[in-house]
Amino acid sequence: MEEPYYLAYEHRYKKVYEAGIERWGHRPDDEVLLQTLTKWVDDHQLRGKKIIEFACGEGGCGEILSRLGCVYHGVDIAPSALEKARSALKPYPDATISLLDMVNDAIPGSYDAALDCMGLHMLVLDSDRRKYLRNTFHCLHPGAPMLLFRESYKADAYAGAVGSFEQWQAISGGDFTTPRKLSAAHNGIDIEISAPFVPGRARTKEDYFKEMTDAGFAVDDFIEMESNQQCPFSATIYVHKPREDILS
Repeated sequence: MEEPYYLAYEHRYKKVYEAGIERWGHRPDDEVLLQTLTKWVDDHQLRGKKIIEFACGEGGCGEILSRLGCVYHGVDIAPSALEKARSALKPYPDATISLLDMVNDAIPGSYDAALDCMGLHMLVLDSDRRKYLRNTFHCLHPGAPMLLFRESYKADAYAGAVGSFEQWQAISGGDFTTPRKLSAAHNGIDIEISAPFVPGRARTKEDYFKEMTDAGFAVDDFIEMESNQQCPFSATIYVHKPREDILS
């Protein structure tokens, strides 16, 4: 079977770690992330509740949620990142992680809330995004909230259909094979690595709303984020699963 394009993130993690960089993704000391998660947890009374994070990466969000008293479970398709997550979450006995293809694999169990931190936008095919959102929807209890943090957003993003990765390459003009120089901080020092760009797809506000409602979610809020290093143009989206599941 052909490797899914979103496994490019596993190759990126490997490159980063081979260069001696300890962490590539979200850090638990990210003030905006910390404040956002703390408010979300408190607003929905999620302390002591089961929260699943999709595309959890190295477990930075899991550290925050565990400190807040949540029962955390993270899933990701990248084994290298999950090894880092296991190490980061060792101090929290209630925190667990597992390897999962969140597009093609059903999610076992049911949860009181869900988090996606820059995960949805790594999926560029319409069919992959639909399957992913359906999987997230069906693993949540009725009434459960979901937070999608720093998803790539542009007011003029391409709004047409995307049926294949090759089509997305043509539409975006993206080169996802040629290595480029990138840098990341380690102990206060910038270290350069050479790796291809990874695919990502920005959406308009209207298209995000449509995706969420088509999956069965109700949209509660959409907040344009200030420019940041992780995702310069992004939005944070608050949704919930209605108490009556009207989807079959």
